[in-house]
Amino acid sequence: MKAIESSFVVQSCTLRLEAILPELKPAERRVASYILDEPQDVLNSTIQELAVKTETSYATVTRLIARIGLKGFKELKKLLYEDTLHSHSLDTLDVLSIVQGTSAKDICQEIYELFSEILRESYNLVNADVLEQAADLLLHARTVCFVGTGLSALCAHYAYNQMMRIGINCIFDEDCTNYKIRTSLLEKEDVLFAVSSSGRSMNILECAKIAQENEVPVISLSDYAISPLTQLSTVTLFTTPRNSARFMHIDMPLLFGQIYLLASLFALCCSRKGKAAAELFSKTCPVTDAEKVR
Repeated sequence: MKAIESSFVVQSCTLRLEAILPELKPAERRVASYILDEPQDVLNSTIQELAVKTETSYATVTRLIARIGLKGFKELKKLLYEDTLHSHSLDTLDVLSIVQGTSAKDICQEIYELFSEILRESYNLVNADVLEQAADLLLHARTVCFVGTGLSALCAHYAYNQMMRIGINCIFDEDCTNYKIRTSLLEKEDVLFAVSSSGRSMNILECAKIAQENEVPVISLSDYAISPLTQLSTVTLFTTPRNSARFMHIDMPLLFGQIYLLASLFALCCSRKGKAAAELFSKTCPVTDAEKVR
């Protein structure tokens, strides 16, 4: 498993741990879970005491610290302390508690708080250098193929619609057979942009493997720092880590973070293309305006 720091820089111990939790070995996962569940106790513990409390070893704790790209236990405690200072005491973000009879006003408040937290965490995960790398690949690609399944296909389609309006030659298809065929035809000069919230969608992984075999660069967008998809990717983009209890197995809130990241990438591409992007986008406006009822 590669260290998390090789993919992005996050000034949050909690987010780093949540991002790789599903991929950790059992002993490392016990340590990570304890840190997430008992941050105050960890702040008052030594590394040896943490090892005893999690029934692991000094070596296991140090390996976990290295996994999340930190230099040592002192740095982990520093970031963990900052996390506790900035944490939000919002029970609705731990388990979205909408029950029968909840008023429209309360529902709007809870959804607003949930989405605001997703946006904040997604922003904290952004690595400007990685975003620049993704923009470079998109702007210099002969063809960009956007793929996604289920709700992730909505994000892939959104990205396709935006990028093609500024002159980036791209394609999109919702049919899994068709986009596998399209991927098999890509060459080194092209780019595969794969969107998978879990990073484990079989069809998307097959596309990434095909692209890798053909030496086609892969940009991936998911909710995990480390997943089967990110292991196959040239550039990895991701949003707030998935938590099935917190989001009630519903993907829609997570798409909000993905759309934020895609909008940021689109704006960066526009900035890099400058006036040319504005001129191309303006050419498409009369077409979309003509479809509106007056």
